[in-house]
Amino acid sequence: MRGGVQSFAPALQRGLPWTIGVYATGSRPADAAQAEPQPPADEVLPDPADPEGLLDLRIGAGFFIDGLGHAVTAAHVVQQMQRTVVRLPDQRVLAAEVVGIDDEADIALLRLPADALPRPGALPPLGSAQRLRPGDWVLAVGEPYGLNRSVTAGVVGGKDRHFGDDHELLFIQSDLALNPGNSGGPLLDAGGAIVGLNLRTMAGVFGTPGVSLSVPIEIVLQIAAELQSSGRIRRPRLGVQFADLAPPMAVLQGRAQVQGALIVGVASGSLGERIGLRQGDVVVGMNGRPVGHSADLARLLLAWRQPLHTQFVVRRGQQAHTLQVHASALD
Repeated sequence: MRGGVQSFAPALQRGLPWTIGVYATGSRPADAAQAEPQPPADEVLPDPADPEGLLDLRIGAGFFIDGLGHAVTAAHVVQQMQRTVVRLPDQRVLAAEVVGIDDEADIALLRLPADALPRPGALPPLGSAQRLRPGDWVLAVGEPYGLNRSVTAGVVGGKDRHFGDDHELLFIQSDLALNPGNSGGPLLDAGGAIVGLNLRTMAGVFGTPGVSLSVPIEIVLQIAAELQSSGRIRRPRLGVQFADLAPPMAVLQGRAQVQGALIVGVASGSLGERIGLRQGDVVVGMNGRPVGHSADLARLLLAWRQPLHTQFVVRRGQQAHTLQVHASALD
């Protein structure tokens, strides 16, 4: 017995039928010297039928999000690949159409035939990431190293995690043992509801265990809906990297609290640069909404659709400034 839980089998009976394995293939350049770096967490396994290594094979996981055959996975599993197929729970293998990809969120929307669904007329058990609490049990299902429908368990370590390199994305942090092949698979709560999409693990230093990151299901569905309607993401891109304000930085600025989102990078030519955002600025408000930490800013940017007249309140040293998006900045 672990923490009062005797078995996760009942939870898996709900979530496992909606999980798929995702396999993508593409031709490898003849000289094997690729100009672009390989995406993170590629599941590249040797193929006995391809002894010369002429094919790229990436393995991940995914899950259905509706009763119409739409599924999601990690974008880096299928991006720039020539063919994507999925393995269903009943071991059928079907071709999948990549409807759209959100590069920054690393989420891809797939379309499968309606007969791929585990039960006609049924809907996947979508839950709520907002209801998760630190210490709650969570499960991950995927294809680690090609092992079909493998399961691992862990606990939630935190919610609303944001990292500077991830633009406006938020994560659920857990201690799940995610391995290559888990990317894109579902994060299940202890009741078997799908509450997130497993994306990656941040490796610890000196061989220490890292933390695993999953995108909350609310964000996954928001991105999937936009990809389904237009095939691409239409929300504005501010073009900045931001992170939580560290205590030493707050002290240097003469502040008694760590509030706001610290701008750690501004891309050249980006909208953020054109409206005057600078590295070292601390964003404390957007369109009248307070920004207490980087997750607040990430959440506001995810819902951002109309850039014109948007206002950002920033602290620059000891002074506050209001920066507004004018029409000239959008040209």
